Amino acid sequence: MKRSTRVSGLWILICVVLALAVGTVAYFWVTQGRFPLAPGASQAGSEPADSQEGAAAGISFAPESSAAASSVSASSTVMNALVYTNDEYGFTFALPQDFEGYTILKGEWEGTDIQNTGSKARVFQGPQITIRDPRWTSEVPRQDIPIMILTAEQWNQLQNGEFSIGAAPVNPTELGQNSKYVFALPARYNYAFPEGYEEVQNILDASPLAAFEPSLMKQS
Repeated sequence: MKRSTRVSGLWILICVVLALAVGTVAYFWVTQGRFPLAPGASQAGSEPADSQEGAAAGISFAPESSAAASSVSASSTVMNALVYTNDEYGFTFALPQDFEGYTILKGEWEGTDIQNTGSKARVFQGPQITIRDPRWTSEVPRQDIPIMILTAEQWNQLQNGEFSIGAAPVNPTELGQNSKYVFALPARYNYAFPEGYEEVQNILDASPLAAFEPSLMKQS
């Protein structure tokens, strides 16, 4: 009888130990997602949860140092841009590195008085700056970048239909302006589609002209 009692007590003790072990395992699994003896997620050398989830989803997370390097690279590209500066009229024009060694041609634009003819016709004209591609040759001309310079008054007169420029039925396209001048691209400037016209169009699409107040010293 005593032996039977001892056996029963032993089985009860074993059951209690097993129950505690199972309970401990269940607790760690539910609360921490791991077995009690497994290394924790915060252990040195383990990957952050974001990295693990990203790897499972096929996403690569860039470290902060990579993002900083990208920012520096972008800034360097802007700083190394080729820029033509005109202090007399007050504007800069950004160019690609392919234009290193470009030529500046100075000319004039002329307008036609629409409201008056003969001796009453007014004279409308102004300077034009042309940026020429260094790869331009007489045998293979390349697309120029013409920049018309109008006074603020002339620009208003043009918009009001007092005069026209060229044979095209549309006005020049504004590129920028300061308090004194408006800078514009002639209509149909690339009508002949010479070599490089697509590159010039890409340059213009990037809004390369930035206006500033012209230097008083240059005007005196």
